[in-house]
Amino acid sequence: MRWFTFLLAAMLLGQQQTDWIASSNNPDIRYHEQVFARTKACYLEFRDLKQGSGYTTFDADVDYSSTDLNSKGQPAMKTDSEHIATAPAQTGPSRIANCSAVLEVRVSFVQRH
Repeated sequence: MRWFTFLLAAMLLGQQQTDWIASSNNPDIRYHEQVFARTKACYLEFRDLKQGSGYTTFDADVDYSSTDLNSKGQPAMKTDSEHIATAPAQTGPSRIANCSAVLEVRVSFVQRH
């Protein structure tokens, strides 16, 4: 019954959730996305599979479908750059406004401290 209640609440809030996905250019950096249709935002959490006892920092370029429309009336593709920090017991969060879907994530400048 609890599972059904959670599922129903997620459906009512318009939330779409994914499993952990490898970034397109570094399989050790993974992200998990949640798209909230009502708030028109994408929330991402990042983690490092090679996370040591310290922090991992990196830049993430996120390609996404915007809620804004292009001249042809289609969702515009945009890129947002985020600086992310993860810790052994903490994911690195990020929020992208006017987002309807995450298309690709690329990371650079990965540093493990």
